[in-house]
Amino acid sequence: MIIQAPTRKMCICHWLSAVGMLATLMCASKATTAANFAEPAVFASQQGVLDILMIAKARPIPSISFTPPGGGAAINPVGWVYEVCRRPASGDRCPPGAGTAADYGGVRLALKQGDTLKIRLVNQLPKIDPAKLTHVTDPGGANLYLNPTNLHTHGFLVPARAPTSADPSVGDYIFVSVFNTANGTLVPQMHEHGSVVMDAADYRIDIPKNHPSGLYWFHPHIHGLSLNQVSGGLAGIITIGNVGDYARGDAVHAPFPEAQVRHLILKDIQVLAAGSIKFDRGPAPVANGEVLNQEDPDFCAQFPAGTSEERRGSCPGNNNTDDHGSNYTGGRWYFTVNGEPYPTIRMTNPDGEVWRIVNASGSASYDLHLINDADGTPIIVQLLAVDGVSVHLPQNTPMARMVELAGAKFKLVDCPVAPTVDVRSLPICVTELVMMPSARAELWVTYRTPDGRIATPPRGATANFKMVGLTMGTGDKWPAFDLAKVEFAQSGAPTLATSALDIQGDAMTAMQPTGIFSAPVPGAISSPPPAGCDAMLNGHRRRIFFGLEDVADDGSFALGYEEVDERGVVVPGTQLPMRRFDPSQTVICLPLGPGQTPVHETWELVSLSTENHNFHIHQTRFRIVGASGAGAAGGGIVQDNIPLGVAVPHIPDVMNKQNGVCTPDQWRNGQCSSPPLVIDIPFSQLGEFVYHCHILEHEDGGMMAKIRVVPSPK
Repeated sequence: MIIQAPTRKMCICHWLSAVGMLATLMCASKATTAANFAEPAVFASQQGVLDILMIAKARPIPSISFTPPGGGAAINPVGWVYEVCRRPASGDRCPPGAGTAADYGGVRLALKQGDTLKIRLVNQLPKIDPAKLTHVTDPGGANLYLNPTNLHTHGFLVPARAPTSADPSVGDYIFVSVFNTANGTLVPQMHEHGSVVMDAADYRIDIPKNHPSGLYWFHPHIHGLSLNQVSGGLAGIITIGNVGDYARGDAVHAPFPEAQVRHLILKDIQVLAAGSIKFDRGPAPVANGEVLNQEDPDFCAQFPAGTSEERRGSCPGNNNTDDHGSNYTGGRWYFTVNGEPYPTIRMTNPDGEVWRIVNASGSASYDLHLINDADGTPIIVQLLAVDGVSVHLPQNTPMARMVELAGAKFKLVDCPVAPTVDVRSLPICVTELVMMPSARAELWVTYRTPDGRIATPPRGATANFKMVGLTMGTGDKWPAFDLAKVEFAQSGAPTLATSALDIQGDAMTAMQPTGIFSAPVPGAISSPPPAGCDAMLNGHRRRIFFGLEDVADDGSFALGYEEVDERGVVVPGTQLPMRRFDPSQTVICLPLGPGQTPVHETWELVSLSTENHNFHIHQTRFRIVGASGAGAAGGGIVQDNIPLGVAVPHIPDVMNKQNGVCTPDQWRNGQCSSPPLVIDIPFSQLGEFVYHCHILEHEDGGMMAKIRVVPSPK
């Protein structure tokens, strides 16, 4: 059944409420040939260690074939990939026959609790034309065109360990820049983003034995270049443990089999036709097949022009010159699953599959639906884990509280049939998930009837896994397209699960006495804290503002800060103005709790913008709590990124003169409304790390700040 696409647009701000309802949009398209889904290449630990060589380099993408508008041979655009192999005995090259993978779609590093991950990261990336970069004139940005890189293991609950003379290896620590000697000599400058290393750096990360099982990912984190490098393709995923560690059947209480688990890495890349494109420093010529790694959200029209426009894994470039933009006509924006545009996912097991999905895009957000082709209705799936940690809700959790805890990422619906046996956690069913950059979700997917019952699919049953279009308040408009074809080829009755998987959630386990958010922190030794690094008083909160350093400059993305007491009154001397990221400045410093135990803090996140932002913090997780700061019973849903709502201005100057962004003073005096999102954060890892907006255009523009956690003095 083909359903005509409506013209309505979907905006995050419309559903950031206690009962936020999401709009469904189904776009018609013609049938096209799809490649079969393929899992990422896997590098698994052996005897407690995974020791690999990882080389960042340029390489053509064979799964993407771009045809220039004027004809001629098809072009495989050149992306940036990680070439990965097990560490050779010597040298920084992967030897022939070493099981090397260098896929644009990304590899998977498979670890277990207690493992050690060792990576030798080698930078062989090419330098970049400075005329096509955004931040080369920013403070500390003079060397960005030399294309330095580094590595962040996103979501890991490990110390942010800096290299020392005694141990020069790097932990999950982003303040290191690895340069390629072949690209030229560095310009001396202030505010370099961390210590400089030439050609290669050795990373060593020890996974705690009480680390949650789940889905994580890795990517570069060079300030000013994060968007370029991730958009070019530099990202992969990491798993710790197995899905069966937390997911069991309701009919047979056995772990969910790994053979029925899929990993879906979502990436996007913009490929240009020859012409002239506007960059921040002015127009510059581009060639056929060139990759626009600065990424422009207006590359495509948000919705197809009509039913004849096919958007299977890509959308056509748009002419934006009327809006003072660039003419992308003839170019194409590709959206891939494991590097493949619009693959076919064929499901054969009657117990269905677990899909582990990561949004590895630099800035693009997804509003995802699984649409039954027979009747155009969304297929219900069960939510198992969010951002690498399995969920846990008490059986009596009301729907309104579930929606609040989910943080506007999902459209929650009642699970159609009650579990046939007792389960530890209330099943969470969804028909839609919004994934901003860096988000992860794990879903149990199987064929269901229109009323949501699990059933044997009719012959030839198919579905469309699709992005329906998403508008970020007054900001970016992300396009609609079809992501993958799903074939339900199951036969026979399910045996493991008949209505829901039983989730033994790490969201609860991590909070228990031996859990990672409660147990004493390994390696923390009592010592006097630095000056000004004091624990917050009981009842106090930190308040973080998301906006602009200069409201007249729409590229000056910034964060502000203040501490408030139990009455909501600002604590004198704690206010910091809106300012862009400066790696030499630590905004927040806090000690662990007594006995070197994790310390919980309550933060208020306030968006001053009329477009959405995506809060993310390294080395920890957080839970959404009520305005009173009350915690979530049973652990709830813990996350490491969350969409923020939008500000509603009550004075015309905000839209007319301030780029749609309020000031903190306008928020305080009621000229702008923006209810704070209140979260509880347990800090259990030592070191210097950051919190930021994970829309990488915003992060690179300055919407990031440094935080430091030190041992308790007692």
